[in-house]
Amino acid sequence: MHVRNVCCAAALALGVSAIYPNAGRAMDAFPTTLRADATSDLAAHEPMARAALKTHEYYFDPETVTSGGDAGEAQSYWPVLFSVLVPGAGEISMGYYKRGIALVAAEIVAWTGYSVKHSQGTDKRTEYEAFADAHWTEQKWIDDHPCPTLPPTGRTLEDIEACGQASSGSGAWPGYIPYVPRSVDKQHYYENLGKYDWYISGWEDWNPADVPYSHDTDLRTEYRQMRIDSNNALDNADAFIWVSVVARTFSLVETAILVHNRRGEPGGAGASPVSLRARPRGLDGGELALEVRF
Repeated sequence: MHVRNVCCAAALALGVSAIYPNAGRAMDAFPTTLRADATSDLAAHEPMARAALKTHEYYFDPETVTSGGDAGEAQSYWPVLFSVLVPGAGEISMGYYKRGIALVAAEIVAWTGYSVKHSQGTDKRTEYEAFADAHWTEQKWIDDHPCPTLPPTGRTLEDIEACGQASSGSGAWPGYIPYVPRSVDKQHYYENLGKYDWYISGWEDWNPADVPYSHDTDLRTEYRQMRIDSNNALDNADAFIWVSVVARTFSLVETAILVHNRRGEPGGAGASPVSLRARPRGLDGGELALEVRF
């Protein structure tokens, strides 16, 4: 079946050559046997050749005749993988340089911003943890706790817990929050020290002799601001990650669409392995090309 199609294609080429004498030079590239076989069927394909040369460019294959650009190899799926690895790389590999470079730049900005903000956040976290270690102590918290039912001396952590559980839900200040040692959960330990009034007596500038009790201290206020600054920097770092995710997703979808469109062009994966291209050149010549894809 394929041999017959090749012969038909060659016959069409000879028909075009008869109409446009200069186009006959393209037949020199055809095998001698193919030219001889094609000549016998010249008359049947001459009308098709005339119709083909009236337009800019046509493709002929055994199944369809379609118009388009130069036939080429089917577009591979490698650009999709490139876009997964680096946003914009797939577009660049396909020749879309401007949008590809823009996406690569967005990726660079995203990871640079993440690195800077994450570093700032972790540095500030180290600072506020050191600040708390220097100005808040567990023993002072126990000794000076404002819970009214505690004994004035000889207090223990168990006494603090018992007082808190007894007053839980009453709405009385300072409000019970279970103690979480640093060795058990470091994050919650440092969060609780500045967030909840239950731990206010542990700050060195809190004075139990001040009545009514102070509900805040300068050191605690400064500590809370340090934690806010650290958390904001870490949140900004996460925001830069989302920039990268959006750029990567956009690049992946766009590249997949571009690959799909290119594979649907004439000469793509779904085309016949044999095609004949006929294109006029000037008023009295033409260009012929027989293409066989393996």
